[in-house]
Amino acid sequence: MALATAGSHPCRRYLVAAAVLIVIVLGLSGRADAQTGTNRFHDIESIVASGVLRVGISRFDIPPFHRRRPNGLIEGKETELVHQIARALSVKVVFVDDADTFDEVIALVASDRADIALSALTQNFAAAKSVRFSAPYMTLRHALLYDRTMVAHEANGGAPEDVLREFRGRIGVIAASPFVAFSDRNFPWAVVTEYPTWEAAVIGLRGQDVDALYSNEYDVRRVLKDAPGLHVRYGAAAMNDKQAFLAVAICDFCTKLQEFINFYFAQNAVKFSIGELLSITYKD
Repeated sequence: MALATAGSHPCRRYLVAAAVLIVIVLGLSGRADAQTGTNRFHDIESIVASGVLRVGISRFDIPPFHRRRPNGLIEGKETELVHQIARALSVKVVFVDDADTFDEVIALVASDRADIALSALTQNFAAAKSVRFSAPYMTLRHALLYDRTMVAHEANGGAPEDVLREFRGRIGVIAASPFVAFSDRNFPWAVVTEYPTWEAAVIGLRGQDVDALYSNEYDVRRVLKDAPGLHVRYGAAAMNDKQAFLAVAICDFCTKLQEFINFYFAQNAVKFSIGELLSITYKD
């Protein structure tokens, strides 16, 4: 009878093979994390240890959510909020503010350049694949700012609501924002034009390049508040069955940070209101 030596025992060979496989898998996993820029060990403890909360925001101003003063300081409702969160964590805030679009703001967090991000960000399915979201700090209805003459012509004596519900005209939205996908889903027969900023979209509407703008009700009401004369030519319609949830984008692996921010919101009843935002004015 042949006897297996210690070095050739089948069980040991399987153990050695399994160990090698584990090392290879772990090595590949580590390389994958390095290549994608993610850090599975990054969460509230490492943020507190570093003493810094990295906050991503857009390069462009979104008053009163955030804006840059002439002296370079950043102020606004979201700025106040992140400083409050940072004080609760006993860390300081460092802004990462080189994102040119809303999608790029999300990418700051997804690529581990920022721990959290705010820029009036609307929760959406595409972004949720790469980041977490806090509980909403503001809930807004979707809304249209539309050319009354065009809609009345299309209605042909009927209800304008019927035209708006199945809008087939030209709609303007902010590029690289959730409203691009929302317009494809909610207005499949419309021709969509993307603008780099909301201000550019308003110029496009007034120049008759588009027949309506699609965003949240705060954006629409702000336009009419800043220029009341536009009420004559343009109407506003809010969509009761479509809502935009503004929330903080959070590192995908930062489960404890998400819990902390949600707890802070609940304890301090953090909720932004349209009336409050519209009442804010700045003097440089």
